[in-house]
Amino acid sequence: MSETNLEGNRKMSIDKDYVFEHSGLKRTYKLYQPKNLTDNAPMVFLLHGMTSSSNWTYITGFNELAEKHGFLVVYPQSHHIRTIIEQDSYKKITDDKFISMKEWFKSVSEKTATCKDGEKFSLMGTEFTRQNGAAITFTTKWNDTDEDSLFDGQNDVVFLTSLAKHLQKEFHTDAEKTFVAGFSNGGYMSYSLIAQARDIFKAAAIVSGLLHKRVFRKGTPKPTPIIHLHGTDDFMVPIEGQSKSDIPSAQSIVEYFANLNKSVIPETIQVTENARRTIYTPEDGGAAVHYYRIENHDHVWPGRPNEAKKNMIDNSGINATELIWEFFAKL
Repeated sequence: MSETNLEGNRKMSIDKDYVFEHSGLKRTYKLYQPKNLTDNAPMVFLLHGMTSSSNWTYITGFNELAEKHGFLVVYPQSHHIRTIIEQDSYKKITDDKFISMKEWFKSVSEKTATCKDGEKFSLMGTEFTRQNGAAITFTTKWNDTDEDSLFDGQNDVVFLTSLAKHLQKEFHTDAEKTFVAGFSNGGYMSYSLIAQARDIFKAAAIVSGLLHKRVFRKGTPKPTPIIHLHGTDDFMVPIEGQSKSDIPSAQSIVEYFANLNKSVIPETIQVTENARRTIYTPEDGGAAVHYYRIENHDHVWPGRPNEAKKNMIDNSGINATELIWEFFAKL
């Protein structure tokens, strides 16, 4: 077991990886089983973001809530995608909202220029190899748009649903209370799961994530309880989406899922100085949708002090982990 700094001198143990074989690969996941877990308990999947890992999700605070409320938490690990970063690609980034991303691309480009083809180098914890003048890296990422060929044939909708079914049987959890939450790319993947695997995942929580319209190509989603939290200053996953890439805004996405019900009544309140919540309550007893729009908030998990990085401050005044479980617990 390893340890990761959480807050100050406090440390939390990172549990071991369990192995689940899928499509010829040994995929891994972490698990937290509370002492008071009973039959028919809920189960929550928590999906990490791009370039991250199950170590990150393991210390978001869900273990403490699972121990208190008696539910199983699963932290799957994504596979990877081959990423090519061309030299000078940072010059194409002109939007000031992406300045941090531009600086990162620039650093990769400058380092690539000092290497020869075939040479390897490391930058900010990421390993690269120069090939044909470009930097090549394998980035951990969820396959949220079913592009299996880019992920060694790994389809993550199939992987995660298969893992969920396996754990439902092993721990005798309630099949009607299997939920998924995700941050960033994990949020994209969460939307993909409820769009394509609503029979397994009954509700979703998305933090700083969106979706690509192509996830609907396999059919129209069913009404699904959703809680979505997003910062207005998110430079990694802009709250307004990317229309040229068929990625709608956060507002459009939550309204789409809310309107899958026959009729809804929206109610908006200011919950903190920066966070405004809109609840779309279905009149016909369907699936409620909660949306937290957080002003002056970047690509940070709300309420997790150690998440704030340079130029990334958490001014939300809310705790995403607690809000997500409160939402799931009422279902």
